[in-house]
Amino acid sequence: MAAIALAQYGSGAVITALLHPFGYAKVLMQVGHEPLPPESTRTFLFRKEVYVYPNIFKYIGHIKKVDGFTGLYRGVFPRVLAGTIGNLVQYNIQDLLKSNEKQKKNDESEASSRLQEEDFVPWLKQFAKETSEDTLCRCCGVIVSHPFHVIMIRSMVQFIGRETQYNSIWSSTKEIYQHDGVLGFFAGLVPRLIGEVIAIWVTTFLAKLINKYCITEKDLKSYTGAACGLIVAHFTYPFTLVTNVMAVSGSGLAAGRDPLMPVYTNWWSCMNSLSADGELKRGANAFWRIYKPKPAIVLTKVRAKPTGYQKSSHSSYK
Repeated sequence: MAAIALAQYGSGAVITALLHPFGYAKVLMQVGHEPLPPESTRTFLFRKEVYVYPNIFKYIGHIKKVDGFTGLYRGVFPRVLAGTIGNLVQYNIQDLLKSNEKQKKNDESEASSRLQEEDFVPWLKQFAKETSEDTLCRCCGVIVSHPFHVIMIRSMVQFIGRETQYNSIWSSTKEIYQHDGVLGFFAGLVPRLIGEVIAIWVTTFLAKLINKYCITEKDLKSYTGAACGLIVAHFTYPFTLVTNVMAVSGSGLAAGRDPLMPVYTNWWSCMNSLSADGELKRGANAFWRIYKPKPAIVLTKVRAKPTGYQKSSHSSYK
C-alpha cells in the first residue's frame, strides 16, 4: 500500500515538474507582467480587428530567450514540495477519518442505507457530513503547504525585477521572515481557503445531484465530478488570482510594489481593485488575451486666477 502511494506521489510530482513552464508563465500573467507587445488580429465571427497579447507558448519562448531552458523551471522545487506536502496531509487525514467511519458503518443496517439512497433529506445530511470532512482535509493540506506556495510565487516573479533572494528554499525562508515575519509565510491564505471551500462544496453537490437524478450509468458517473470541477473553477478563479497577487504585494520585490503593482492592505481591497479595473480574470485565458490599454495619467499645471475671475459652474478639476 505504501509503495502504491509513493508511486502516485512520485508520478504526480513528475507531471507537475514537466508542466511547470506553463504554470510559471501563467503566474507572470496573473501579476500583470506583459513583456511582449500586443499583436493585431481579428475576431473569429465578426472579423473585427482587436489587439491581443501573445499566447502562452510565445510567453514561454520569451522566458527561455531571457533565462535559457533551465530558467523555465524557476520555482519548480517549492511547487513540487507544496503539492506533495499538501496531498500527504490531506490524504492522511482522510484515511484517519475513513477508518473511524468504517467502524460506525458496520453497525448500520441495510434498511437505513436504502433509506438514505431513496430519501432526499438523509441524502443531504450524508452529503453535508462527507463534504465537511473533505473540506477539513483539504484546508489542512492547504494551510500546511501554503508557505511553499508563497515561496514558489515569489521565486517566479523574480523574473520581472531580476532579483535573486528567492533562489533557494533557505534564502527564501530567511527573506520572508526578515521582511514580513511569520505572517509573510501565509500571505494570500484567506482567499485561497475561501476558493477551496466554495469549489469543494459546489462541485461535490452538483456531482452528487447529477449522479442521483440525471445519470444512471455507473461509467459516466465517474466523470461527473471532473466536469463539474472545471465549471466551478471558472467561477472561483478570482480567488486564485487574488491569492497569487497577495503573495507578491508588499514583498519587497519589484513586481510587488509601485509602479508595477499597488501595495494592498488586505485581500479584499485587492479583489475590489482588480474588479474595478475589470481584471478578475487576468491570466485565466492562456491563448486569447485581449489587450486593455491602461489609462494614462495626465498631469495638469495649476495656473493663478486672472483678475476678475469668476468661478464657473463646470470646474475642470476637483
